[in-house]
Amino acid sequence: METFTHVNLRINKIKDQELVQALNGQKVPKALGQENTRRCVIRGIRYHPGFGTELRGLLPGFTRALNAREIMSNQIPEMDPKCPEEFPYCIWHPETASEATYRELAQRYPQLKYLVGRACAVAGYPALFQELGLLPECHIAEEARESGHNAIYDSIMECRVKYNAMNDYTRETFTPTEGRLNGDTVVQKYLDIRFTYKWGTYNDYPGIHWAMNQNSFDITEDLRLCDADHDPGKPPFEIKDEEVLPLLYSPLPTDLPTLNKDLLILTAAYYGDIDRYARLMRQVSSSSSEGTCLVRGIYNNTIFAKWCSIQTEQRFQSYQIQAAISARFIMNGDISRITPDTPETNLPYCIWYPSIPERSVLKALFHRQPKMKLSIARACIMADYREIYDLLDVNPDTTLMEVARDSRNPHYTQDMEAKVPSRGCKDLESKYKYQVSPRAAMFEHTASYLQVNVADRPPNSDWDGITYDGHVVNFGVLNLSLSASESMKENIPHHGALDLEQYYAQ
Repeated sequence: METFTHVNLRINKIKDQELVQALNGQKVPKALGQENTRRCVIRGIRYHPGFGTELRGLLPGFTRALNAREIMSNQIPEMDPKCPEEFPYCIWHPETASEATYRELAQRYPQLKYLVGRACAVAGYPALFQELGLLPECHIAEEARESGHNAIYDSIMECRVKYNAMNDYTRETFTPTEGRLNGDTVVQKYLDIRFTYKWGTYNDYPGIHWAMNQNSFDITEDLRLCDADHDPGKPPFEIKDEEVLPLLYSPLPTDLPTLNKDLLILTAAYYGDIDRYARLMRQVSSSSSEGTCLVRGIYNNTIFAKWCSIQTEQRFQSYQIQAAISARFIMNGDISRITPDTPETNLPYCIWYPSIPERSVLKALFHRQPKMKLSIARACIMADYREIYDLLDVNPDTTLMEVARDSRNPHYTQDMEAKVPSRGCKDLESKYKYQVSPRAAMFEHTASYLQVNVADRPPNSDWDGITYDGHVVNFGVLNLSLSASESMKENIPHHGALDLEQYYAQ
């Protein structure tokens, strides 16, 4: 008799085959309810003329893909101006249409003129670009620069004022507004990087889910998926230190070069640099480390915390960010953000680093929100506020016991040890929020190895460093690379790292 596991594996294999067929433009799956299936179909449509035509009108995403495919095949589709959801955004990948096709498209559908101008920058149609009479647009300039079509690029860059008329995050065009080249364009070399589709459960973290998380720039609406057996695509390009690192310790240029600006965004958040972060941040975060860097910047920079507190974007409304802002304000002496109705998820635990609140602040905080008793008790132990600690009459737990033993005042250890026989000692070690080092051990960890290509590596997020309500991020490797002399870097082994202990032992 076939077991449930065997049946499930067989079903998964069938689904996998159907999605591979969709990716390769061979067969439209019967079930189109799941997003990953629809994305594979869209990819098949864009890459294979004639595939999926029966899906026109079924869903806007399919219709846009079919219209884009027709344009790239030098056919002008019939699109209803009253139905903007039918109009495609990217009409230049995986291939471009002829100059005549784009000219006719712009004449028939003037709302697509800026997208046609961008296609000109990809394909190299300077004459048509000039005919369009567009304002100097930043996305077109970045596309032309990357494609090597200097006539279009130079004609835009010689203008004193440049404009934005496209949004690659939302796939929208709009009335042009003043702008600058800011690394927010999905240029061709990004679209050429494909993500291999692999079937699996969510816990297996298959390629489809990874692509969905990483692809904030999805202008083709196919998540850049591919089937490794038939289309491996291009591997991700290496982010070179010499291109990115100088921008970390120099004022940002008015117009950014073409680069992956993730590291610039993360460091701006980490150090709480309002000007750099406000300029560089993407509309949709594409790095899992960005939130943790924001938390660190908020804890260490009141000005940055204040700025974050008045932002309305969704990223600033997460419970991690809201708790971090409240923690910074509490340490400054303001508890107004904490009320009896504040959700427990938004209550910070770490409220003693990098500053200790004043006695009256902690006492008032306890009366306002008793659920913060553990946090307040820990702050009292670290600051040696014995009278407030005694007022709390806190139950022992593993984290409080640890910090009490680290205190020079034995009162706290004696108090908790005396309570253990009757109240027990709650184990909080497994809960990340409470995994905070004692004050004596709270310092920024430095790197033990000098590495190459640090611009292409995410910041260290292991437990070597200070934890802010369980959030840890460490830029020690980057800091060492920025500080190291060229003569020191010459000692780095090929495809390896330089061990500082061995280096200084020489």
